[in-house]
Amino acid sequence: MKKEVIIVIVILVLIVILNIITQKYTNVKMTELTDMLSKVKESLSLENIEEAKEKMVKVQEEWDNIKEKFVIYLEHNELEKVEMYIIETKSHIETDEISMAIQSVDTCTFVIDHIKEKYEFSLKNIF
Repeated sequence: MKKEVIIVIVILVLIVILNIITQKYTNVKMTELTDMLSKVKESLSLENIEEAKEKMVKVQEEWDNIKEKFVIYLEHNELEKVEMYIIETKSHIETDEISMAIQSVDTCTFVIDHIKEKYEFSLKNIF
């Protein structure tokens, strides 16, 4: 009986530790992505299309890098939403539809913030 209790406690501690690690990683990377998107929006507001295109390429590259790790522990449909809005923003920038691109950036930022909030380790998400 004593061995089983120790094993259960060790497993619970590991789960909590892994959750904290993944949450911190998610928050850091999603915040970086949100900051990059805000810079794209800033360039679009100034109607600097070429700069916005360059920054959007960097956003796409960063997303491709972090998506590989997020696939392990986040819901795939949430990740697909972010990717869809990134691609949508990129296509709106390429076709010089500034207002639509700004709207896509805002929507993508909202989805990213929702993911951060959804996977936050809090009582609200536990119960």
